[in-house]
Amino acid sequence: METLRGNAADHENACARVATQFSQRWLRNYVRGKLRRDRIYQAAYELLRSSSAPILDVGCGVGLLAFYLRERACRQPVLGLDVDARKIRYGVTIAAAQYRDIDLRFHDVGRTVPDFSGNVALVDVLHYLPPAKQTALLTHLADCVEPGGILIVRDCPRDAGPRYWITWLAERFAQVISWNLNAALHFPSRASIDGVFGAAEFERESRPLSGASPFNNHIFIFRRKQSRSPGILSATGRTRGGEPVRPAGFQPAAMF
Repeated sequence: METLRGNAADHENACARVATQFSQRWLRNYVRGKLRRDRIYQAAYELLRSSSAPILDVGCGVGLLAFYLRERACRQPVLGLDVDARKIRYGVTIAAAQYRDIDLRFHDVGRTVPDFSGNVALVDVLHYLPPAKQTALLTHLADCVEPGGILIVRDCPRDAGPRYWITWLAERFAQVISWNLNAALHFPSRASIDGVFGAAEFERESRPLSGASPFNNHIFIFRRKQSRSPGILSATGRTRGGEPVRPAGFQPAAMF
């Protein structure tokens, strides 16, 4: 019981400390509420806290996941990518002033994926891409996961239930008020996400992550097995085998 209380207190304190970094009152209140209510942040922390590998945060927005992890004493380097330049500007300013080894960049993963090796988080991104690009992105991100590493996907599966439609409406509202990217929505199926990750290379797990919210959020966890067969080519044509070499810099690799 004491451990549970301690974890809850650590979470609340981390949320409050991150929120104070945002000078605009409306954004500070949004960040505080988002971090406190959205279960992806605590879930990601539990999955990533014991690893020292760098983290690729795809769809980083203003940098909330990276900042939250720092406030929970996670020190892994984080590379955050997002196609919303406005959100990146918010996050870059805070990262430069308050947090070390957090690199937030404007980058369209619908076109290219940087070379990377470590753990990967992909939160609320897939539904902005058409199905073919969803598969291409997941395939490339699978190659970025080091042996023993994980890829965390959070999205809303397309299942036509009430929670799905509530999520769809909330997403459209966020687009109307110009907070989220204004693009066609293509919510993925569970099978289209799972199908990219073969059982020979990945352990797979998924579960609802809605909590008390009305939304259809699910988390998909793909953990690459420690052993790889040397010389096997991935779907992107890269050789899979042996220990990955982490690049000194992140250079873009074309997807299409």
